[in-house]
Amino acid sequence: MAVMRNEFTESMRDDLYDVFWENYPEVAPVYEQLFDVVDSSSAFEQFTSAVGLGDLLEKPEGEDIESDTPLESYTIVCKNRTFARKVSFSMESVDDAKKGSLMANSVATWSKAVVRTKEKFYAKFFNNGALTAGHDVFKNTISGGVVTDTAGNMIYDGKAFFDTDHPDLVGNTYSNFDGTNTLTHTNLKSTYLIYTTDNNRTERGEVFDLTPDVLLLPPGLRFTAQEILNSTLIPSSMDNTTNVLSTIVAPLEWAFLGDSDSWFLGKKKMGLMATDREDVSIDVWLDDVNLDYYTRIFMRFGGAVTQWRGWYGSNLSTS
Repeated sequence: MAVMRNEFTESMRDDLYDVFWENYPEVAPVYEQLFDVVDSSSAFEQFTSAVGLGDLLEKPEGEDIESDTPLESYTIVCKNRTFARKVSFSMESVDDAKKGSLMANSVATWSKAVVRTKEKFYAKFFNNGALTAGHDVFKNTISGGVVTDTAGNMIYDGKAFFDTDHPDLVGNTYSNFDGTNTLTHTNLKSTYLIYTTDNNRTERGEVFDLTPDVLLLPPGLRFTAQEILNSTLIPSSMDNTTNVLSTIVAPLEWAFLGDSDSWFLGKKKMGLMATDREDVSIDVWLDDVNLDYYTRIFMRFGGAVTQWRGWYGSNLSTS
């Protein structure tokens, strides 16, 4: 394809940017509430997860201070992925329409497609988080020797995001998954206790403060969640027992969750990182062979699990 640019294509590119942002949804997408969104300036981000040192020890008078030994931690990799699309318009269709209107109407739909693309991508962390074989959304290797993610299709500890045997670095294991855990008052209460009293451990097995603030659910569980969280008394109980779960967490619906009965207890922006590498880029050019106009959209972003303890998943498929 022989690319030709002229004043028309340059002007159209500027106009299409205006159209794109004018039509960009004003309501923040759900993933921005769940993931810690950070700027990225390279092909990938790589860091070592924090382990922390042990408690201070009392030093008897006249004796040496005891030494602590740092533990080898996990390496977390987050690659930036490329998402793009292009569309062609015949010269005649552009010329016969009002200046740029055909392109503008098409690009206007991209503003919603960008949000939808990101929502679908980040929802995969939940929809595919319990797969025993892992999933590509967790695979952050970049071919060509750029960077290797030794965890493969799993998260940093070699396990599924939602798993029953996450290891720490001192020999203990923990679970943040139950495949047969329907959303009920009883099950939410027991899951809350597991989250706050079992999984509130560092990689050294030390207790830390861990409290969930959100119940993430598909629209199909809206009314079930409302009954559990918005009632002053326990739902379906004849004993007038106080509902201890009333407003304990905030329900958050996400239309992009794949299972109608899956649900997640978690803490917003804990353990999930989203990277913004390159914002939306729009270009317009003319093919001087067939005289078709082309419009292209391009962006780069990524995501990774940085701490499984921030989330507990229920009723997810493992295969």
